[in-house]
Amino acid sequence: MLNQAYHVLMRENLRKDYDASIGKMRGEFVREFTGFGYSSWNGPMRPQALFVDETACVGCRECVHHADNTFMMDEAVGCARVKVQYGDDGQDIEVAVESCPVNCIHWVDKEELAVLEFLVRPRPKEAYGMFGGGWDRPSNVFMAAKIFIKQLEERDSSNKQKNVWVTVEEETPAQAEARVTASMKLHMEKLSRIWFWLRDFWLQNTKE
Repeated sequence: MLNQAYHVLMRENLRKDYDASIGKMRGEFVREFTGFGYSSWNGPMRPQALFVDETACVGCRECVHHADNTFMMDEAVGCARVKVQYGDDGQDIEVAVESCPVNCIHWVDKEELAVLEFLVRPRPKEAYGMFGGGWDRPSNVFMAAKIFIKQLEERDSSNKQKNVWVTVEEETPAQAEARVTASMKLHMEKLSRIWFWLRDFWLQNTKE
């Protein structure tokens, strides 16, 4: 699903929509992301997981009615979300998914779940003056997730490169010892030259 969203996002007009919805929060998102999803798992992890697109949810509660061990309502924002993956039996989950009047419940790859759940959560907008900024989230979470994953990959690649440079530049114990020895040798040679100069100067003055 995210691959399809990415190809659509390459169209210039939709890229502008994406930039408008999430562009100002990219840096903040990357820093805050922990890599862990919000929903838990009942039993072993499976290749696919359930995800509720809260931006499309109308708060009908149908999914909660049919599979209340899997879905829950967030009363604060009036949206349903998954609390436990596979919390109910397969038939109840299927009925819950099909009962959604706006088709906002999706099966997604397990690897995509944490990013989607992270991005879809509402976050406070930047406030100005005495007024609160309200809440904001991407208008198309699947588009945002595809780009966000690319940003995470770029961040990880950059961090690895930095670690390589740090490793190259770090001194080994032997190098540190050699550096100290060389520094002391230079210092002693300098003192020795001063001592010999003073000695010659004193001898010359004595002869006079």
